[in-house]
Amino acid sequence: MEPCSSIYFENRLGRLAAELKKTDADGLLVFSAEYDNRPSVQYFSGFTGSFAVLVLGRGGGRLVTDSRYFLQAEEESFFPLVKMEDRDPWPAVARAIGELGIEKLAAEDDKLTLERAGCLKKIVPSVKNTAGLVRRLRAVKDEWELEALRRSASVAAEAFEAFLPAIRPGRTEAEIAADLVHEMMKRGAQQPAKGHFVVASGPRGARPHGVFTNRVLERGDFITLDFGAVVDGYFSDITRTAALGEPDPKLAEIYHIVEEARKRAVAAVSSRVSGGDVDRTAREYITSKGWGDCFTHSTGHGIGLELHELPVVSRLNNEKLPAGAVVTIEPGIYVEGLGGVRIEDDVIVTEEGCEVITKASPTELRVLSPA
Repeated sequence: MEPCSSIYFENRLGRLAAELKKTDADGLLVFSAEYDNRPSVQYFSGFTGSFAVLVLGRGGGRLVTDSRYFLQAEEESFFPLVKMEDRDPWPAVARAIGELGIEKLAAEDDKLTLERAGCLKKIVPSVKNTAGLVRRLRAVKDEWELEALRRSASVAAEAFEAFLPAIRPGRTEAEIAADLVHEMMKRGAQQPAKGHFVVASGPRGARPHGVFTNRVLERGDFITLDFGAVVDGYFSDITRTAALGEPDPKLAEIYHIVEEARKRAVAAVSSRVSGGDVDRTAREYITSKGWGDCFTHSTGHGIGLELHELPVVSRLNNEKLPAGAVVTIEPGIYVEGLGGVRIEDDVIVTEEGCEVITKASPTELRVLSPA
């Protein structure tokens, strides 16, 4: 993909300015440290380093970082760089605020430690809280972001299809996890979406977050893999469950129930319905088949620069899904002592429906040869 063009950053900053006006603020501070809150800095500035303080005002912005990242910041970001010294960012932050003439500063209070908040209040007399503001803005993707997410989803889905022959009796969950990562990296992933992702085989499939172990795969196992790729900084999140040889009839029945729930939930997605509506569609079907108590998590969540973003596809979300959001649809059934099934796709919410972007990997039950 081509680098994100300035027009997209300008649009993002324009949306931010409109929201800040509602809070009677004329600037926003975004603090990130060692990959904590880094995505929000990247979203507004393009900078991907692990430490930065971004100060945004009506007159533009300033990027504060340390000597490790001066060259990188000048290459990646269009904002003027304010260099900090001696690992203390606050004098540089104060200069940035002064240069931009910010008097009413907002900050993501859910991202500031007490120590950082105390330092900030020594620079400005008051700080307006904007918890969740940036997360809500990031929920609606622009076209550049959607292309990045399509690519990320395709990398993960295509890698899974190429990887399937690696699932054989006698191999361990950890071994096949390494093979899947290799296939994603070959196709352009910067990294897997999560280092300790789910490979849950046999009875371990009853664990929704069953991180891979040294358990040896056996004939008849159901194997659930929940994984994803990071491409251009954007995450995909996909789950597939496959049978290694002829499966237990009960698990096969469960698989078809989960797959039907997934289909119904995907068909329900649009900007006309809430996350709760979509969750209810999947949950009511699974419940009607007698497995409601075994569907123990929400139906999905947003993805983007982070693996879990807004909006959520949960019974607790009564807000309409915004067009341009990208969410997962991932119903599952988990039965202690038997195993489990989860099937997950990534979809782009549209006005009239959705676009499935993980379609390079089919969702029907795969019965793999145990030879």
